[in-house]
Amino acid sequence: MWLQHLLDQRCSSAPDGIALRDVRREVTWSRLHRDAHALAHAIGQRSTPGDRVVLLSANRVEVLEAVFACALSATVAVPLNPALADREISDTLDQVTPGCALADTGGLSRLERLRPDLPLLAADSVAALADSPARESGAGTHTGADAGLSDPVMILHTSATTGSPKGVVCDQNYFRNQAASWQAEVGQDRRDAYLHTSPLCHGSITIALDYLATGAPVTVLDQFTPHGFLAAVEQWRVRHTFLVPTMLRLLLDCRQLPDSDLASLHLVTHGGAPCPPDLAHEAGEALGCGMRTIFGITEGGGPVLSLGPDEEPEAAAVAGATCAGRAMPGITARITTAQGCAAAPYQAGTLHLKGSALMRGYWNNPQATEQTIVNGWLNTGDLGYQDTDGYLWILNRRSDLILRGGQNVYPAEVEHVLRTLAWVAEAAVVPAPCDTLGQTPVAFIQPTATDDFDERELIAHCIRNLAGYKRPTRFIPIQTLPRNTLGKLLRRPLEQHAAALAPSDPSHTPGRPT
Repeated sequence: MWLQHLLDQRCSSAPDGIALRDVRREVTWSRLHRDAHALAHAIGQRSTPGDRVVLLSANRVEVLEAVFACALSATVAVPLNPALADREISDTLDQVTPGCALADTGGLSRLERLRPDLPLLAADSVAALADSPARESGAGTHTGADAGLSDPVMILHTSATTGSPKGVVCDQNYFRNQAASWQAEVGQDRRDAYLHTSPLCHGSITIALDYLATGAPVTVLDQFTPHGFLAAVEQWRVRHTFLVPTMLRLLLDCRQLPDSDLASLHLVTHGGAPCPPDLAHEAGEALGCGMRTIFGITEGGGPVLSLGPDEEPEAAAVAGATCAGRAMPGITARITTAQGCAAAPYQAGTLHLKGSALMRGYWNNPQATEQTIVNGWLNTGDLGYQDTDGYLWILNRRSDLILRGGQNVYPAEVEHVLRTLAWVAEAAVVPAPCDTLGQTPVAFIQPTATDDFDERELIAHCIRNLAGYKRPTRFIPIQTLPRNTLGKLLRRPLEQHAAALAPSDPSHTPGRPT
């Protein structure tokens, strides 16, 4: 069993080395080994092998300790986002039917209210479990030593930017092969202290495990703030980290940035959402480190495509397209046409992936699994193309594509054009229903200042820069575009708003929106 072997090997080779830390605790490898076994014992008292163990907590080292404990007890960790509403948490509990749960103070209170019969473990108590009388008495068992590489060890839920979240079932191979791929691509070692900034309920938890696999210390940030990030880099001499584009923007706007000591920072990997090249370049200059683009998908094992700091692809063939790099070791990627054939260079199609780190499937959803993985190939649902140098470029998710009278409108291209206006801070283009054309594009505009919105200038700008069928039929000012906790744009609320305002006449001339 990979996670158990990793824990045993690190405990043996570097028992006093730092494995995990946050603002509350610093955990050596020997302490992690002890905590994980004690927590596995406690889980075994409350559940049976194969049960799901819900982890409802803000970021803290105990969440990662619980992942090892679930592997040791042959149970399945299910990290949940504490930002979810009670209804969403309740729905997920109904789906996974957990045997027990580990939670922080806030999570315990919610679970006691939502599932009063569910056995609970407090995250605050993990450090004391190893010395508990129940542990010393030998009560309870755990059987993870008999688990195989193909046995489920975690269920990660998709971010649900396009619909209801689905539970991605990950086995030991999923994490082992992802760690090998990351090591071959990035080449980190035990000196590369890693700062984890994203919620541990997100698929980026695989990156934290990638660094633990090489013995590097992993620091868990409770919650990302620019000041907190800069202080953590200084205090713990962080060398590697992962950030989403929204975090990069916040850092660049942070007044403490020029006075911060970031000499230790060597590499920032960024992903989770498309990052404009100018933002990545500006961030690299300001932070004084290399910038690596990664494209990840939970169903594919986490990071699957990568663009290194020293790679310089050609200019985008389609405005707004983002270069995601090349397939990482162990991954095969191809662009496929609607007919299922390999696309020619620069021909738009759907990105498909094959590799040894693919998910086992969606939890209790065989129909969705069969639709997503066909003949060993994972259909990512992302539209893109491949250039003649082998670089893969992402246009949009297929579900975001706008079909206007039989012609494809890529929101990323239109959004790119809109953002070239100096007063447009952000733009999002979504489909609205149309009686005659099926769909028309509607643009939501977040101006740099409330009074800057100028619809006439937007119309003229689109006439100069976009074909007629790509031009939005309506421009709607919005104070802030909706995003999830990782900065991914939430298009569905915008689509609902656009549908309520959509004109049926395709020749509609936009008037000033209300």
